[in-house]
Amino acid sequence: MASQLLSGNEAIGRGAIEAGISLATSYPGTPATEILEYIAKHFPGRAEWALNEKIAYETAIGASYAGKRAICSMKHVGLNVAADPFMTSAYLGIKGGLVLVVADDPGASSSQNEQDSRWYASFAKIPCLEPADAAEAKAMTISAFDLSEKIGLPVMIRTLTKIAHVSTLVTLHPIGRENPLSIAKDPSSMIAVPANVLACHAKLLKKQPDLLAWGEKQGYNRVVHSPKKKGIISAGICRHYALDIGEEWEVLSIGYYPFNEEIFSDFLQEKEEVWVLEEGDPILEKSVRALFPAVKGKLTGDLPATGEIGAESINILRGYSVAKPDKNTLPKRPPVMCAGCPHTALYESLIKANPSFTAGDIGCYTLGAGAPFHALDTCLCMGASISQAAGIAGQGVDRVASVIGDSTFLHSGIPALISAVYNKANILVLILDNSTTAMTGHQPTPLVGTNAKGESTGTLSLEELCRACGTASTSVTDPFNKEETLRLINEKLNEPGVHVIISRRPCIFAIRKNRKSIKPKKCGT
Repeated sequence: MASQLLSGNEAIGRGAIEAGISLATSYPGTPATEILEYIAKHFPGRAEWALNEKIAYETAIGASYAGKRAICSMKHVGLNVAADPFMTSAYLGIKGGLVLVVADDPGASSSQNEQDSRWYASFAKIPCLEPADAAEAKAMTISAFDLSEKIGLPVMIRTLTKIAHVSTLVTLHPIGRENPLSIAKDPSSMIAVPANVLACHAKLLKKQPDLLAWGEKQGYNRVVHSPKKKGIISAGICRHYALDIGEEWEVLSIGYYPFNEEIFSDFLQEKEEVWVLEEGDPILEKSVRALFPAVKGKLTGDLPATGEIGAESINILRGYSVAKPDKNTLPKRPPVMCAGCPHTALYESLIKANPSFTAGDIGCYTLGAGAPFHALDTCLCMGASISQAAGIAGQGVDRVASVIGDSTFLHSGIPALISAVYNKANILVLILDNSTTAMTGHQPTPLVGTNAKGESTGTLSLEELCRACGTASTSVTDPFNKEETLRLINEKLNEPGVHVIISRRPCIFAIRKNRKSIKPKKCGT
């Protein structure tokens, strides 16, 4: 078989194709974005960007109910959005294999928190696989589909920023055949009403021993080195960190949850020193502590409780002292708005208008919260800017604005806008329409007329949508026309009701990308 250098995201996409998927769904979010992008490029079937993670997961469930295999991918905070259908799907179960890939972001390099998705898998009582590298990610993806169909449950794959973006050599196998269409009505396991869900819950609990047994057979939880007096219990990618520390350490690698805690008992026998290396929360460490109270890790303060496990942590186990930063080291350079970005012009006008409070949202425009603009006063989660602005204005604060991107508005801003109108808020909503989902790599939206496969599709009118929500007014401005933009902002900030200004100018990089895709004509043609 041929081998190819693939990132973890690409390897998961390849594994899904080899497993015989019929559908891939996602909402773009770093570090998970490239999973669907790879599938869309290399898979002839359906690959779809949904408007949000909840819709993506529900669409995947629909394909599963038709007997087909489906993969749904998202970043960790996206699972918060999809949590409602996710939790209930574990009760009801699935038909065709359903794999949910969740990319966690320890260190919060591109996220608003460091949430550990293993808790969600445990909460839902479903299996979770955690690969150590791209090659294992591909193998686990195929295994996850087989397991999903065997036990009739969705299966989670928890990956990390470094797994997602670091490439390793991966062996390619033939593309798998899709499942035949097989759809049948099954109300007792498809309709979540009280008469059904208690029985479904009981079935879910009865499946738990089978989940443990499958994990033990697969060997994803195993000892890597021969017995030593010192031991490291590692999760996922931390296995590689542990193996790099030295041969005097015995390493227990955990890649599957739930696990039988007897594996810890066997490993801990006659150990003099034990450490736990895991990205995220000290989930393994808590289990080990009950059997070996002297275990060292995050709970004891021997390893940092926040950020990624990295070189500093490895040096701690090696017995090296960790050097403190030199006062003369270069200052940190946080990301800033791109040169030529239309949002910079909008922020210049907004700052001059000087609203009393500006609620921000999630997107590349969030960088407007930092220097040199300092234009935003909040940033919570997708779609929160409109709701927060309405809440603030409702307490008697005048001239309140919210800033939200076009893709984020479609993701979760529409219900917030309707709610603000319904509850008679007095706010100005600025929708920054740059014709792409810029923050995650310029994925298309329903506003631009192309889908994930590059096919032409219907286009949505943002202004008509806002007017249909009942706004007092909806205006469109070119942010580079600063005089007109400032006039509009000042005018609408002072008027009662919910007003929308759409700041429309394409992302500078989207323009360049489109120009590159246009092939120049030869002279005389």
